[in-house]
Amino acid sequence: IYPIHAFGTHEQKEQWITPYATCIKEEKSKDKEDIGLNIGCFGLSEPGNGSDAGAASTTATLSDDGTEWIINGTKAWITNAHESSAAIIFATTDKQK
Repeated sequence: IYPIHAFGTHEQKEQWITPYATCIKEEKSKDKEDIGLNIGCFGLSEPGNGSDAGAASTTATLSDDGTEWIINGTKAWITNAHESSAAIIFATTDKQK
């Protein structure tokens, strides 16, 4: 979140920070705990590599028209993945760098 907070436009901050940093009271909870409007997750661990970022084999390649990233690989043990509305995925874009 820090790069968006430090360098993002107002619109980017509204889209990617506000929904994840704003809490509401969970009415269903016995203790009425605060929960975020949105939940996110982070994907680093891979089967066989664990959380060794240097051994990660997931790649991200820019599409031919340059408008989106194509992620290829497998992640495991991603907490909150089933209920997240966004994910940060650790992937290599150029193995030569």
